[in-house]
Amino acid sequence: MAHWHTEAKEITATFAIVGPARSGKSSVLRCVFDRIAPARRGVLAPSGTGPAAGPLLDWLPLDLGQLGGWHVQVHLYAIPLVAHADATRRVVLTDADGVLFVTDSQASRLEDNVVALRDLRDQLAARPAPGLAPMMVYLHNKRDLPAELLLSAAALDEAINPEGAPSFECDALRGVGVLEALHASVTLVMRRLVPRAGAAS
Repeated sequence: MAHWHTEAKEITATFAIVGPARSGKSSVLRCVFDRIAPARRGVLAPSGTGPAAGPLLDWLPLDLGQLGGWHVQVHLYAIPLVAHADATRRVVLTDADGVLFVTDSQASRLEDNVVALRDLRDQLAARPAPGLAPMMVYLHNKRDLPAELLLSAAALDEAINPEGAPSFECDALRGVGVLEALHASVTLVMRRLVPRAGAAS
């Protein structure tokens, strides 16, 4: 969960980038890295790389400057949907203030999206201190593929986003929609955190 330093007026928030395998989670993180000014971002760092299993997560810290009178830093974590990363995913989701759920827009992957979302909700429900649920934003990725392969954004929302959370059509490889989705997620989280931080001061 978020950490704030009231004297310095600083807030640090955690965002998890999750979704089915091969939906483009790491591509979303790379897109953010490539489009944020170097002075505002840290190093894009894979963590826990094994000889064959691959990294447990990709991590990118950002310094967003002043928002709502607070100096805001965020940590973005993209976690692969593989068994060896389960423990890492649980740790990140325990701390997550926001979740960017990356869907694969291909019609053939709809069930994979549904299953990944169900698993996410189960993991969030099992958090040691569930508290407030993280703010959700959906990125309907791979919109650059041929239209005949894709579900519409409306159909994806109907299938996995009945609560009407913000959703964005994205092409992470070309940067379409990704920063807009991140901005929406940060805005939702900050609207929640700033009043709480003020009450704690």
